[in-house]
Amino acid sequence: MNYIALIIALLTYGLIATRGITKIPPWSSMFFGGVLMVAAGVIPVGLALKSVNLDVILFLVTIFVFASALEVSGFLKYLAYYIVKKFKTPKRIVMAVVVFSGVLSNFVTNDGISSSWTPVMLEVSKQMRIDEKPLLYSLAFGVTVGSVLLPTGNPQNLLIALEGNLAQPFVLFLAYLGIPTAVNLLATAYITFLMFKKSLANPESEIQLQEVKIEDKATAVVALVLLAITVVLFFALSFLKVDILLGSLITSSLLLLIVKPRREIVRRMDWTVIVFFVGLFLFTAGLDNGGVLSAISMALPPPSSVLIIMLVSVALSQILSNVPMVAIYIPIMYSYNATSAIDWLALAAGSTIAGNLTLIGAASNVIISEASESRGGKGFGFFEFIKYSLPVLLENFLVIYLFLRLESP
Repeated sequence: MNYIALIIALLTYGLIATRGITKIPPWSSMFFGGVLMVAAGVIPVGLALKSVNLDVILFLVTIFVFASALEVSGFLKYLAYYIVKKFKTPKRIVMAVVVFSGVLSNFVTNDGISSSWTPVMLEVSKQMRIDEKPLLYSLAFGVTVGSVLLPTGNPQNLLIALEGNLAQPFVLFLAYLGIPTAVNLLATAYITFLMFKKSLANPESEIQLQEVKIEDKATAVVALVLLAITVVLFFALSFLKVDILLGSLITSSLLLLIVKPRREIVRRMDWTVIVFFVGLFLFTAGLDNGGVLSAISMALPPPSSVLIIMLVSVALSQILSNVPMVAIYIPIMYSYNATSAIDWLALAAGSTIAGNLTLIGAASNVIISEASESRGGKGFGFFEFIKYSLPVLLENFLVIYLFLRLESP
């Protein structure tokens, strides 16, 4: 084993694990760790450049174009207000936020929904004179649970779909995870309401919001039409076994060509995730080339079943965060020949619902908490989050495991 690689790995993971103390975001720590792998000679420059998966990077860029366009146009904020006005009472709003944020996270990313909906949750709770925590938790649980559904739901799903060489990834995700995700969204909505039932008991809590309009209707319409075309292309290209990246490249480039606020769209894209992934690819290549991955694989139980894959995914995601965990676990699964569609889906589902265990289990949790605190609202406490999230995680885990277990050979 290359001990320099091991030292860099421990330093990087130490920075990620202590991000609550150091306030250094994971993307910065991971990029630093990846660059150190190259600078310290663990991987040569040529191998470093080859290790960066451009399919993943470009796919993320194209998806972020749509998310940013819908945010810039004001559509995401408008949609949040529309849902709140439609469902009116606290019970209905909590349940609707879970379901709708979960579904939307597959098309405009869970981080995009988290950042754009948090201010709406705060305003709604203020007008209804209820604690904001139930709405914030509804949003956090919803985007995590719902993003299991498709490869575009979150970065780790996308990584698995592309690096796991899944044939027809969109069809596979929907076929195997569609029903359990729908069950989990409804169950999570009800569990969330039950946990916060007392906080929502306000006889004068029906809301009357002022009318909110879409700021740039032209941009919103173009983005929604092209996004719908993109989704259709994802399934069509997946079925035809053509690289699904082609569809989103064409439609996202058309979007930036047509709409006027193109500079603002590009400026507000989530570039930190792109930086994170570049660093992640360099870092993982260093772990592999330095023999650290081999040592890790020997310490972990072999991925011999759906249960073990999901348990390891949930546990390690709390230490490494879900995306780095998936990047490290993919080559381990290849080494054990655990490469069936069910195996990959178990890894995707386990690493995603892992966000519903601790505050640092998913970036979206941190985004919601920080966005609330920066606006004078309440944030999530570390142990408080576990108190509310554990029942959700257990239910999610059980449902997905049973569905995948029934489908496994």
